[in-house]
Formats: sequence, C-alpha cells, structure tokens
Amino acid sequence: MKRIALIFLLLLQSGVIFAQVETDSVKSFNNPRAKHAIFFEIAGSGGLYSINYERVIGENRTLRGGISYVNGDGFILGQMLTLPLSTSYLLPTDKDSHIELGAGNTFIISDGEFTNAIGPIFGIREQDLFKGGAYVRISFTPVLLLGKEVSIVPIWGGISFGKSFK
Repeated sequence: MKRIALIFLLLLQSGVIFAQVETDSVKSFNNPRAKHAIFFEIAGSGGLYSINYERVIGENRTLRGGISYVNGDGFILGQMLTLPLSTSYLLPTDKDSHIELGAGNTFIISDGEFTNAIGPIFGIREQDLFKGGAYVRISFTPVLLLGKEVSIVPIWGGISFGKSFK
C-alpha cells in the first residue's frame, strides 16, 4: 500500500513540475492537442483506396489502421479486402508541415488468397497537431508482397486527405 501511495505521489509531483515548465506561448510536441485523424487515401498502403484512423502517440509518433473493400466482379480485380496498419515518426519542418518516416503492414485477402504487404513509408504532410483541421498527405510506399509468390512493387504511393481533431 505504501508503494502505491509513493508511486501516486511521484506521478502527481512530475505532473505538477511539467505543468509549471510549459507555457501557453510554447507549444510542445510532447502534448499535441489534435491526437486523432480520420482520412481517405487514394492508392497508398491500402491498395486502390482506404478509409483510415490515425492516432498520435508520444511526442510525434503515429499509429494507423484502415480498411478497404473492392468488389470488381472480375472486371479489373476480383473481390479484395485490405487492412493497412502502420506506424510513423513525424519530423516537423514548420508549424503544421511534417516529413513522415514509417513502416506499414497491409493484410490483403483477394479472391480467397491471403497476401501480406510490408514496406517503408516516406511522406510529406500538412497537419496542425495542435489545433486540428485539414489533413493532407502525399506518400511514397514501395511494398514487398508476401503470398504464394514473393514480389516487389518498387513504385507505389498515395494521396490522403481528411481531418484531424482533439
């Protein structure tokens, strides 16, 4: 019981010290105000398109999950479900511009076959991490496809747009 009380007091003390160091005029990436984003991506990690949710964690790291479903009826593609997952690190270049470096893993089920697509993410985004608002991103996402056969798609990328919020 004494240990729990001591841990609680230490956490409370560190929060008070941190609150005194930060001022309203100094914005820190340690506590972004707009931690959530919902966006639509054309091409990119999700295949032809995807609808995604992203959360800023820590200072400037992100976790993303999305979904896409295509029912091509054999015209160009058959049925395809993709679930893109990724994590990225945002390097701020100014108030609301960031260079994005990350890694992604997309699970693909196409015509009853499972494929896993892994690869890096290199991007540029406009997103105000403090106030929220518009979210625009251009990314380069080459992939390694791991299924029945292994193949590389060296040139692939996407454009994303959406909204970030608190």
